[in-house]
Amino acid sequence: MKIGMNKMIKRSNLLINIIILLLISLIISILWTGGFEINIIGKQISCKGLTNPILILSILILFRICLAIGWINSLTLFIALLLSASLSEVFLRILDSPMTLPSLKNMTQPSDILGYELVPLLNDRQIKINSHGLRDREHSWIKPTGVRRLLGIGDSFTFGYNVDVEDCYLKQLERLLNHGKKKWDVINAGVSGYDMWQYLAYFIHYGYRYEPDLVTVGIFFDDFYGDPTPRQKISPHGRYRSLSSVRLINFSRNCVELLKFRYRYLLDSGWLKSIEQRREYIRNSKCYPLLMGKADSQVYEKFELRLKKLNHVAKEYGARVLVIFIPDIVQLYNPELQVVNSILKNICQRCNVGYLDMTTYFEKFKDIRKLYLLPGDAHTSPAGHGIIAREMEKWITASAGFKEM
Repeated sequence: MKIGMNKMIKRSNLLINIIILLLISLIISILWTGGFEINIIGKQISCKGLTNPILILSILILFRICLAIGWINSLTLFIALLLSASLSEVFLRILDSPMTLPSLKNMTQPSDILGYELVPLLNDRQIKINSHGLRDREHSWIKPTGVRRLLGIGDSFTFGYNVDVEDCYLKQLERLLNHGKKKWDVINAGVSGYDMWQYLAYFIHYGYRYEPDLVTVGIFFDDFYGDPTPRQKISPHGRYRSLSSVRLINFSRNCVELLKFRYRYLLDSGWLKSIEQRREYIRNSKCYPLLMGKADSQVYEKFELRLKKLNHVAKEYGARVLVIFIPDIVQLYNPELQVVNSILKNICQRCNVGYLDMTTYFEKFKDIRKLYLLPGDAHTSPAGHGIIAREMEKWITASAGFKEM
């Protein structure tokens, strides 16, 4: 009986060892290839994520250790692990780090006007949203006496995707404009994923209330696309994941999510690996004709009509409009993909709004790769935001009506 039991344990150990090696190989292959899909007997099997393989691998390794050390030692091990987890939970509650807070399933909520909007007063690790639904400190609707006000509208580049809020170009601009004396109040109204129609809708319904003297619109080339769509249906309930009250689980989840985000170019986001792969991605996208000025004429016409209306409404409230074009890294030193820049410049001239193209200034930088967050993110880095802020500051201080107060 004992001999049979030993044989069964040995076979179990061998089987587990084989599965562990297979899982390790699978994880390495996912990291190497970015994931894969295979067809077996007419069934599509997809393997692109690391969470499940790593979880199964951890359980099998723990089970393998238990088989090796026996049930008494396994019980001791489980008690030690339970005690360690309890102490860790107490320590994390005392530490109260943002990394121990529950990770939101989403940071937006439905909006009848804008399609979606940021959740007011959200506090999720790096992202803090004020009571007006903006990634900024609190601002009163009423403009402070003796201070000019700038309202910055835009998408994820203005929002400051994957950079600290103080590194966003609008916050860097505010420091440059004030340099020791409060003369400008700069408001960051950037929201990731917004397009030109949302910039217009935001200003008409909300932005004008800030009484801005200057409205800046940060434009990325894909802002030419996009039309109002039915609002997203996001349930107001169940915003947090299950077991969100356990700090240790929150911390573990957040660490995994942070690693997945930071190294997502290794998993199914090849266009984030390098400039060359980013260029290939753009070449195969619907934006490629847009960049060369060959998109449907209605795309440019709709954009122009919305910008013209934005400028008209801004003038009614005593504000000027400045458009800032923020280039993709593949546009730099590539005149073929800069045709859209000239089209936008002409649109701004016809709409009688200011225009500042950052392409030339980015191209003057010694190493353009440092202006973006590649690999891992195609957005501008703090250095890129810094160039935008400096050129905006020069434009503002040189413009009639915005001289030193």
